[in-house]
Amino acid sequence: MYITKDNVDMYRERILELGYSFFKSKVLLTAVRLDVFNIIGESGLSAGDMSAKIKSNVCATEAFLDAMVSMDLLKKTTSMYFNTEEGKEIFLNGRDRYIGDIVILQDVMWDAWSRLSDSVTSGEPARKPDMFQAEKNETRNFITAMHNTAMSVAPVISREIDLSDCKTMIDLGGGAGTYSVFFCKGNSNLNATILDLPGTLKITKELISNSSVAGRIKLIEGDFNKEIKGQYDVAFLSNIIHGEGEQENIALIRRVYNALNSGGKIIIQDFILDNDKTSPSFPALFSLNMLLFTENGRTYSFQEIEGWLKEAGFHDLTRMNLELPRSISVLTGRK
Repeated sequence: MYITKDNVDMYRERILELGYSFFKSKVLLTAVRLDVFNIIGESGLSAGDMSAKIKSNVCATEAFLDAMVSMDLLKKTTSMYFNTEEGKEIFLNGRDRYIGDIVILQDVMWDAWSRLSDSVTSGEPARKPDMFQAEKNETRNFITAMHNTAMSVAPVISREIDLSDCKTMIDLGGGAGTYSVFFCKGNSNLNATILDLPGTLKITKELISNSSVAGRIKLIEGDFNKEIKGQYDVAFLSNIIHGEGEQENIALIRRVYNALNSGGKIIIQDFILDNDKTSPSFPALFSLNMLLFTENGRTYSFQEIEGWLKEAGFHDLTRMNLELPRSISVLTGRK
């Protein structure tokens, strides 16, 4: 391809825009941290009113709210600021499509990502890899954040995957229990078991308690890297393998195989890379997130995962053709 001055200039400006893109990210993260959306609620507030509520400088608050309007996060009429109709659905507490918890988690990630150069140099995580179990508040935020993101995907996955021939499911590291709830709602014959850490399951119990299918979901404390008790018709692994190293995943897949009944299904949902490992973009970037937060985790290619499954004895491997956010992919197989 012939390189022209115009091409270089366009590329230059695109890269500069990329460098400045953190401006917008931090405005969003700060808005949720300050609870701006819920403070405004269904009515409107002036910059002065907001300043009084969050105990901030009036002029700085006005500049911040105006920046939010420029990003379509808020609307402005004269001197009053309002939530957008879409914003009410995702930023106000209690709404089904609420994303405030995952945005708070993104703000936690911000600190680790600021030390990316250190992790790239050392190969070590930026913070202690504890799966957010050390602090109760962090555990709660992490699990509710996973619920936020699952609410966009679980309804689709549970509708597209046929579990009509399954009576028992093990949801490994099931966290918030969102997927188990949707699978059980879509399959009246199904009983689910969520295997996760004790600190997580305290929150899981709260989140699923009001569900119509809570009676068909069992919670078991444990570590899937050590043992999977019982025999099941289907095993569901959502965003599990990217947190583990290759050898841990190979051992986990074998453990799953042994825990499945004959003909049982394995469902792996994750940010899966194409075989060259450079695309899709989000899974490639998320591999760096795992560098920052885990000992050995990273994102894996379909080729790698299929190799583990075949080695364990799984067959009929299928990469589902689904349009899911952040290039989430689903791979299924049978014992």
